[in-house]
Amino acid sequence: MRTTVYLLLFVLSAPCLYAQQNGNMTGRVAPQAKQALDAQADVREMPVEAPAVPADDTAIQQPPSPQEFVAKREEVTEEQPSPTKRVVYNPKNRRDPTLSPDDFLLLQYREQQRLAAIEAERQRQLAEERRKREEAERLRQLELARIKDPTREVRNKIRIGGIIGQEVFIGSRIYTVGKSIYGARIVEVRPDEVVFSYKGHKFVRKVKLK
Repeated sequence: MRTTVYLLLFVLSAPCLYAQQNGNMTGRVAPQAKQALDAQADVREMPVEAPAVPADDTAIQQPPSPQEFVAKREEVTEEQPSPTKRVVYNPKNRRDPTLSPDDFLLLQYREQQRLAAIEAERQRQLAEERRKREEAERLRQLELARIKDPTREVRNKIRIGGIIGQEVFIGSRIYTVGKSIYGARIVEVRPDEVVFSYKGHKFVRKVKLK
């Protein structure tokens, strides 16, 4: 079997070997293969020309900057909140709804008593301040009167009980011209009055029988 196969292969390959030895490699070629072989035969190496550089450098397209890839920021306007309406609670009365009418009446009475006590204390303080002002004014007037008329200090203390000639009865004692009482000196005795001198000022005291 193997001998038969080898013999068949030898018979088939004999013409090819003969043609190779004689240099005659002719035969039929398929049309598609022939076109492919012709295209390969026409391929030639051509010099590659450099691209022309434009005279204007600005014509050269520059690569985009990183900022161009960032989207522009849009201005966002904040919406103003609408004003809320103010709710005002204005009850007809100030009564606490959790209190009974009796409790509310009691609390109202106590509040009135408290306010009345505060007002009474305020009035008392005002009256006290007014009394102090009046007393201060009275003392001021007395001081001014003593400065203007120093005889006021003693003349109200001297009471004439009677006059006989040049003798003057003051109290239980008898005084004559030149004598002094409470610092006031008798300078003249008249029928119904006596003239005194005190700190350079003169004053007159009349006889008072009662």
